[in-house]
Amino acid sequence: SPSSAASDVYKRQTTNSMREKSLHFRREIDIRGFRADEALQALIYFIDDAIQVGAEQVRILHGTGTGALRKTVREYLKGVAGIRTFHDEHVQFGGAGITVVELE
Repeated sequence: SPSSAASDVYKRQTTNSMREKSLHFRREIDIRGFRADEALQALIYFIDDAIQVGAEQVRILHGTGTGALRKTVREYLKGVAGIRTFHDEHVQFGGAGITVVELE
């Protein structure tokens, strides 16, 4: 039937775009120097993509500074389904300037 054929095409396009997204997905985002609203928007897209591609762990570079971006990041992460936990990166790899996110 025509709707079945259209559905198959859609599924194939979706699968291809997900494969493409997965291939090009970087498991790290650098939002240092962003304004809070820009950082939050970038973070929303990044975490959404991470969940879609099935990433198990991602890193968010926000820098230490005044801690404003870190606070914004953590407030957002608390409310996202699909996130198991998040924590500061190990001191040798950036410490409090980087948040490591473990996804479900």
